[in-house]
Amino acid sequence: RTVRRVSWAPCGSLLASCSFDGTAMIWRCEDGVFDCLASLEGHDNEVKAVAWSPSGSFVATCGRDKSVWVWEAEDEAYEVAAVLHSHGADVKDIVWHPTDDVLASASYDDSLKIITQDGDDWRCAATLLGHASTV
Repeated sequence: RTVRRVSWAPCGSLLASCSFDGTAMIWRCEDGVFDCLASLEGHDNEVKAVAWSPSGSFVATCGRDKSVWVWEAEDEAYEVAAVLHSHGADVKDIVWHPTDDVLASASYDDSLKIITQDGDDWRCAATLLGHASTV
């Protein structure tokens, strides 16, 4: 199915992709050859965006199922760190802060959410409202 988005890890050798099939894939590039390391599964349907954190320790995904997932990347293993259901509609996009592991998400519910880590948990730290239509 159609690939929606790709994102390079800060290390430059890992690439994440996401698709209408509800998965995100992690690819490793070594000497110009790409191998699939992991399939990140859990979204109910299409994954709209994928993004690496600036530390390279986390991958985030968002989707049509109104959720944002944070995956912890450790030694080529990817575990779910959090699933957030803060939005009331499809989550269209996600982006990490350029230097900190702070995530922002945009949704068809006309809002932005700022997501931060609180110990071992992730939470919605702020909701930004003001747009009159889809963000």
